[in-house]
Amino acid sequence: MSTIELRDVTLTYDVRPILDNISLSVEDGEFLVLVGPSGSGKTTALRVVAGLLTPTSGKVFVSGRDVTKVPPSERDLAMVFQSYALYPHMTVRNNMGFGLRLAGVPRKERNERVERAAEVLGLTDLLDRRPKALSGGQRQRVAMGRAIVRQPHAFLMDEPLSNLDAKLRVRVRAEIARIQRTLGVTTLYVTHDQIEAMTMADRIAVLHDGKLQQIGTPDDLFQRPANIFVAAFIGSPPTNLIPAEIGAQEGQLALRLAGGTLVLPPELAAAAQTSSVKQVLVGVRPHDVQITPPVGPALSLELDVDLVERLGTETLAHGELAASTAITGSAATAAQAFMAAEDELPSDPAKQRFTAALDPHTIVNTGGRLPLYVPVERLHLFDAETGKTLRAAGRELAVA
Repeated sequence: MSTIELRDVTLTYDVRPILDNISLSVEDGEFLVLVGPSGSGKTTALRVVAGLLTPTSGKVFVSGRDVTKVPPSERDLAMVFQSYALYPHMTVRNNMGFGLRLAGVPRKERNERVERAAEVLGLTDLLDRRPKALSGGQRQRVAMGRAIVRQPHAFLMDEPLSNLDAKLRVRVRAEIARIQRTLGVTTLYVTHDQIEAMTMADRIAVLHDGKLQQIGTPDDLFQRPANIFVAAFIGSPPTNLIPAEIGAQEGQLALRLAGGTLVLPPELAAAAQTSSVKQVLVGVRPHDVQITPPVGPALSLELDVDLVERLGTETLAHGELAASTAITGSAATAAQAFMAAEDELPSDPAKQRFTAALDPHTIVNTGGRLPLYVPVERLHLFDAETGKTLRAAGRELAVA
């Protein structure tokens, strides 16, 4: 079995941890994506696995073998870089087979491996060309072919699509996912693009400031974010965060926000009851917003629209919640602090920014006031002080 495991890995430069007690595993044949903003530690983690960096503490295992102090050349891992790193004077065939030649693989076997990989990658007709005669997508496939022919324990991919234009990136990421599933090779893939992560991964590990925030399937991270960072980072447009307070109303727990109160359904009430948190941030996915009242209980909002983006597949309405819906206090302060930490545009704490993703045929204009509704079961509650989700009893989240 080909597996990768990081066990309590910490890497410190001076006194600052670049990786802070990271533990995760990539199962045999799995496509796991490390995702996070610049400086989160994802590429550092990949280099630790590759052996290019040695952790300050913790261990690295490949296929059950402790390789923490094993040189990169003896780990049997194939790396695909952001830059294609092809030899310009060599043909595609020679680029793909160069590592095999250095390893002393006989020419006949070398050619057979190259031709099999070229067939999988759609490069058969390009084997006699040089890199300068190839497109960016073709060059990246050649770089992948060079990794495939080695038949390694696992692939390590460091933002391999960053140098491609947007349209080509969409096509090549689909090809990479198809090839990985065809070959069944364990893959650890690094990207800062959460859309890449959501569309390609079997599981996603979210890193921020060197710490593992959450690991799970794309659906886990989207539907059940472990904290404010994951909720805001995964999904486009990002999750709206609305300050609110939890209190009692006629013997039931309710949210005070949006100029009124909203009784919590049993699952959210159970989470709030066990946590004893009073100040919360309510997460609302833009795609969970409706312009017509749902059948069940819902959060009712009014949006003063100041920007409309018509994207063809959907319409994004941006603006501020009506003045009467604003709330102040520690929850509002926490929301503002989070925005500042994530380099969001500063705004008046008394004014709450909000984005709604609507049907493309929705009639909405700048300067108007738009009534919006969010089914109560689609709300996410986070502790305003810690940023962590308020979990319902019995629901487990993989979280650092």
